Amino acid sequence: MKKNILAIQLQSVLGDTRANYLKVSDMIDDFYKKISDENGPLPDIIVLPEVWTTGWYPDIFKDSLDSFNETEDFLSSIARKYYVNIIGGSYIRGADDLIKNTCPVMDRSGKLIARYDKIHLYSPDGEAKYVSEGHTPVIVNIEGVKIGLSICYDIRFPELFRSYINTPFSPEFLINMSAWPLSRKEQYIIMASSRAIENQAYFLALSQTGNIKGNINNSGNSLIVDPMGNIKEKLTEKEGYMTFKVDTDIVSKVRETYPNLLNRKVHNFGFVPEIAGDMMNV
Repeated sequence: MKKNILAIQLQSVLGDTRANYLKVSDMIDDFYKKISDENGPLPDIIVLPEVWTTGWYPDIFKDSLDSFNETEDFLSSIARKYYVNIIGGSYIRGADDLIKNTCPVMDRSGKLIARYDKIHLYSPDGEAKYVSEGHTPVIVNIEGVKIGLSICYDIRFPELFRSYINTPFSPEFLINMSAWPLSRKEQYIIMASSRAIENQAYFLALSQTGNIKGNINNSGNSLIVDPMGNIKEKLTEKEGYMTFKVDTDIVSKVRETYPNLLNRKVHNFGFVPEIAGDMMNV
């Protein structure tokens, strides 16, 4: 199974959801115009970074709360317009008097097929003060590709990704959507490569970029790593796109040639992933 992925790296306008909707819409429109002119392959899945709707600044999360899932409606319209699946980065969602950092997933018809609520919250910047943690990892099947979801700080906890592997639906593709700090960009690159190698899966590390406030900056430098740990595509600190192909046959071949996952001795990592999407034919 092969799927074309479009990952969008952007600089959010801090606290201005409408401006960020417009920016994402314009960036996607521009990409499709370009790909149409070049007669290139259309994406099957679009991926966005963490809290692209508000920018990363936890002090504004409460005032930027989306209690009516308007972000999901926006993403649904994009999915229908371009007949594309969307892994919608994350937005700050109001849910039963709680605040969640939530990744929604839309299919080509615009239907919501999964939500992942960020499990590991970053306390030094105040995220844990305003946001309630999620409890359930999510594997979503998108047209035959099994995808394990994570958000930013989650990348530091390899047991989360091991819990994905320890299911009958072991993902071929792992995604971390982030607003990662420029001051620690090398750590992000190293951890993305490590998560790919140890789980023998494609790993997308997709960060926001640009200035947040004062001298605080997001890292950009988003990258995709293959199951052998090779960086296949990488962006700079500029806004832009990254396109690549996920091939599940390559994942299967790597896992067969190097049976590292079969040789594991520890299997219980305390997380039980939720399975979303149609797994009947996987």
